[in-house]
Amino acid sequence: MLPRAYLKYSESPWVPLLKMWALFTLLIIAIAYFELDFRIADTVYTMEGGDWALSDFWLTKYVLHDIGRRFSIFLGVVVLVSIVTSFFVAAMKSLRRPLIYLFVSAALSALIVSSIKNSVNVACPWDLVRYGGGVPYVGFFQEWPSKFPDIACFPAGHASAGYAWIALYFFFDYLFASSKWRRLGAGVAMFMGLLFGIDQQVRGAHFFSHDLWTLMISFSVSRVLAYLFFGLSEKNNSAGNFVNP
Repeated sequence: MLPRAYLKYSESPWVPLLKMWALFTLLIIAIAYFELDFRIADTVYTMEGGDWALSDFWLTKYVLHDIGRRFSIFLGVVVLVSIVTSFFVAAMKSLRRPLIYLFVSAALSALIVSSIKNSVNVACPWDLVRYGGGVPYVGFFQEWPSKFPDIACFPAGHASAGYAWIALYFFFDYLFASSKWRRLGAGVAMFMGLLFGIDQQVRGAHFFSHDLWTLMISFSVSRVLAYLFFGLSEKNNSAGNFVNP
């Protein structure tokens, strides 16, 4: 009999993900059409007195941004140490593959977001003339003027410190096959992602849609890797071609 994890994850994720990306694209088009990013930013900017008053506030900058980022890195270190420990502690051997999956998925999600962010020029709200900055708005598909400084503000990098852990959903599902644990994993990631994302929005560092892009990228990475780690590997193992770590 094939393992439960293989039965759950052996189906290719590509078609479902393509459908999700199609719906996501429609959502992004709707956000752009109704100018939802600007409506939200306008409201926050006005509530802060026509200035990004919370950009350097101790809670938003030092606690939720600086310490929040370090907390996500700390989680990654804990997972990495657990992986190394699994090579020396027999009781943790069965956890090695899911732990490697969790680390790779979270790290890769954050890396992809960071790579895109540093490859395209998209202004943050606080950069725009509309919100007291010095750069006029340039549409996503418009050419970035060479006279403008390089600005890396898309997707939301800090939100990835939370959303990258959406892999916890698949991690717990593989280990326990319980909806309670799945919800816990997804809940932790969503809470962190929302907290970090909203923090950056009230600081003027990101638009709403930037966070949605980060969430979608992170979920896609974690789902594809769940297929590779828990579906394909179990299939190979059932055929005698995969040696359990």
